Amino acid sequence: MNRKEYWNKEYTTYWKAMTEEANSEGAISRIKKTTSGDYKTPGEKIIIEFFESLHYEKTDKLLDYGCGFGRFYPFFNRITDYYGIDISQAMIDECISRYPEDAEKFIVAEGERLPFEDNYFNKIICYGVFDACYQENAISEMLRVSKVGGSILVTGKNTEYYDDDEQALIAEEAARKKGHPNYFTNVKSLVSQLGQYAYLKQERYFTYRGDFANAKYTDLMPDKFYEWALVIEKKNHLDIHFEKFSDAYSNTWKKKIIKVQNRIIDGEDTK
Repeated sequence: MNRKEYWNKEYTTYWKAMTEEANSEGAISRIKKTTSGDYKTPGEKIIIEFFESLHYEKTDKLLDYGCGFGRFYPFFNRITDYYGIDISQAMIDECISRYPEDAEKFIVAEGERLPFEDNYFNKIICYGVFDACYQENAISEMLRVSKVGGSILVTGKNTEYYDDDEQALIAEEAARKKGHPNYFTNVKSLVSQLGQYAYLKQERYFTYRGDFANAKYTDLMPDKFYEWALVIEKKNHLDIHFEKFSDAYSNTWKKKIIKVQNRIIDGEDTK
């Protein structure tokens, strides 16, 4: 199944249920995602608090990169000139149904091939989407269509998280089994390479799965962490190229598999 088919099938209904649940009380999810007892996705209060840390002008052109069903359209549309793209036709159809007054602003597009000219947007929001993208091409495209001085907010999953983060390991394995696009970022490499093209304005690092939903973070990059959020400001419009910094498997998961394989070779009980 290709990416478009995946996002057009049952994922629209699933993600709507997830985001509606996010604003309810409590941290534990009742929706079957990876395993019973897994954490909810962050609620809108936490996410919008992060969004509000950027300064917006009404004349700003803003791209909601992976807009889904338009969850954040009501917030951004009142303070910017809003555009939303998503790979899923089903998601965009939902946006148009909800907000027909701006139907032309919702566009089906792959994030690695944006249908906009260079230096077009003042703000780009890529929340909860980067880990489903081909990341090197995705960040290149975001920088290409961003104006010099424009801000990009992006979140993702780090390739090196703690071995005892059981929910993170279960989530990674479950996503792979059901064919969910899932890419992990070597954030140190990403930040290093970004220095050629952008200033790093904000950093948030969430140590364990579930910390994002509880707004528990540090602004200094630790050695290991699960999720991350950055705000960058484009500083030039050089030819943009990134060496590989992403992987479909986290280093933490790879190490676990190697340990299991070594036990099998040594004839140990793997249970």
